[in-house]
Amino acid sequence: MPDTRTLRSFFDAIAKRYDFLNSWLSFCLDKKWRRSSVRLALEGDEDRILDLGMGSGKFLKEFMLKKNFSIAVGLDLSKEMLSYAKTSIDPGVYLTQGDFAHIPFGNDSFDLVISSFTLRSVQDLPGFLHSVYDLLRGNGKAVFLCLTRPGNWMMRMLSYPYLKWYVPFMGGVLSGKRDAYRFLSDSVFLFQKPLETAQMMRRIGFKEVGIHSFSWGIATLLVGKKTIRGRYDGL
Repeated sequence: MPDTRTLRSFFDAIAKRYDFLNSWLSFCLDKKWRRSSVRLALEGDEDRILDLGMGSGKFLKEFMLKKNFSIAVGLDLSKEMLSYAKTSIDPGVYLTQGDFAHIPFGNDSFDLVISSFTLRSVQDLPGFLHSVYDLLRGNGKAVFLCLTRPGNWMMRMLSYPYLKWYVPFMGGVLSGKRDAYRFLSDSVFLFQKPLETAQMMRRIGFKEVGIHSFSWGIATLLVGKKTIRGRYDGL
C-alpha cells in the first residue's frame, strides 16, 4: 500500500482526467452504479452528508440531486481533485483537504457518510470504519461504493485481463500516468471480499449491513446503519 504522500501525488496527477477515464474504463457503468447506490441508501430524512475521498464530487452530486441537505461536506487527500470538484459542485458544499487518519470533524456530526472507490486505498480499514461510525449520528448510514472482484468464476476470468493489463495500459496511455492506474488495478486485486468488509462493519457496531452487487460483482455497495446504543470495540 503506497504511503499518503504517494497516494496524493497519484491523484493530483490524474485529477483532470479522472472522470473521463473512470467512465471510459468502466464502459460508462459508473454512473449507473452511483444512481443505484443513491436509490438503495437514501431514505429522505437525512440532513447532513459527508463524502470522504470525494474526488471530483460525482457521488456527492448524485445524492444532492435527490435531497436538499442543510450541510454537505467533501473531503479529499488531493488538492488538485478538490480544485477540479470546485468547478462543478454546488457552491454551498464545504470542501476540505485531509486524509482518513485525521478526519477533522466531531462525533455525531452527519446523517450520511459516503465514499466511492476509496476503501481499497485505506491503510487502516478497521480504524477508518471506527471513525466513520463515530462521525455518524444515531441511525445514520455509512455508504461505500467499491470496485470488487466478481464472485462468478466466468466473470472473474473475463475481468482478470481487463484489470491486470487493460486498465493500467489504457489508463496510462490516456493520462500519461501508468503508475497511478497500475496502483488502482492492483488495489482491486488485493482488496478483501465485500463479505469480509461487511463482517468488519458488524463487529464495529453497524447494523442492517447490506451488500448490493452491481454488474455481476464488478462493483459492490455496502450500507450500514449506526446503532443508537454505541459500538462494540471488539476489533
